[in-house]
Amino acid sequence: MLRAMKNTEKLFVLSERRYGKTSLVRAALGKLPKREFISAYVDLWPTDSETTFVAAVAKAITESISSSTDKLIQTGKRFFGSLSPSLTVDEEGKPTLSFGLAKHARIEPVLEEVLETPAKIASKNKPGVVVVLDEFQQLLEYGSDHVERRLRSVIQNHRGVSYIFLGSRKHLIQKMVLDKNRPLYRAGGHYPLGPIAEKEWQPFIREHFVAAHKRIDERAIHEVCELTQGHPFYTQHLCHALWELCEPKQAVTPEMIPTAAKVLLNRETYAYTTLWESLTLPQTVSQRTRG
Repeated sequence: MLRAMKNTEKLFVLSERRYGKTSLVRAALGKLPKREFISAYVDLWPTDSETTFVAAVAKAITESISSSTDKLIQTGKRFFGSLSPSLTVDEEGKPTLSFGLAKHARIEPVLEEVLETPAKIASKNKPGVVVVLDEFQQLLEYGSDHVERRLRSVIQNHRGVSYIFLGSRKHLIQKMVLDKNRPLYRAGGHYPLGPIAEKEWQPFIREHFVAAHKRIDERAIHEVCELTQGHPFYTQHLCHALWELCEPKQAVTPEMIPTAAKVLLNRETYAYTTLWESLTLPQTVSQRTRG
C-alpha cells in the first residue's frame, strides 16, 4: 500500500468490517515522507449526499495542508471559494472545522472545485498527494451515481495524486467496482484483505505475552485462531481478554479460552448495541434493507 501511495496509484482496499483497513492505511500514511507528500484522510461514513461529501473532502484537504488553527479558515477560503468554512468548539473545547455551501452556490461547480483541488496541490507539491476515501460505499446513499462518475474522471486524469478507496460492505463494493456498468469499474487496482494465517499469528501473539512476563503455548494460539478464523480484530481482542485473565509469570490454560471468548462476546454485544443506537434514521433503514 505504501508503494502504491508513493507511485500515485489508484487502489481499492476491500474487506469486511474490522479487518484493519483503516489502521493499515493510517500506518502507511505515517510512513510517507512529510516533506514530500500531503495526505488527506476522508471518512465518508457520516455522509449521505453530495453536499456532505464535498464538505467532508474539503475539511480533510484543508486540515492536511494547515496544521495551525489560526490558518484553517484562510486555507479553506483559498482553496474552496464556493464553500464557507467555519470554526466551532466541541464539547472538549477543541476547535472543529466545518464547511457549508456559500450563498447561491450550486452543487455541480462546488463538486468540481473540490475534486480538482488535489491535482492543483500536486502540481505544486512534488512528488504528490494522497487522498484516502474511507467507507466509499457510502456513495450509494447519495441517490445518484453523479459523484461516482466525477470521481472516475478525476482518477483517470489526475497526475501526481494517489487515491486509496476503503470499503467494508462486500456486496456493495462488488457492485461498485466489479460491475462493468458502474462508473468505478476497473478504475484502479484491487487490494482485498482477508484473514491472517496462523503461522503469522503464532510468533506475534507469543512475543506480546512474553513481553508482559506471561506465557501462551502453540496449542493455545492454535485454538484462538480456530475460534476467530484469523480475523484480525477478533484475534487481537480475544488475546487481550486472555492476557487480562492470565496472571504475570503464569501461562494461559485451556480453560481460559472459552472464558475469554465469553468476555469478548459480552463486550461486542454492548458495542454493537451502542453503534446501532447512534445511527440516524436513514442509516438504520439502510442497514435493515441491505443487511
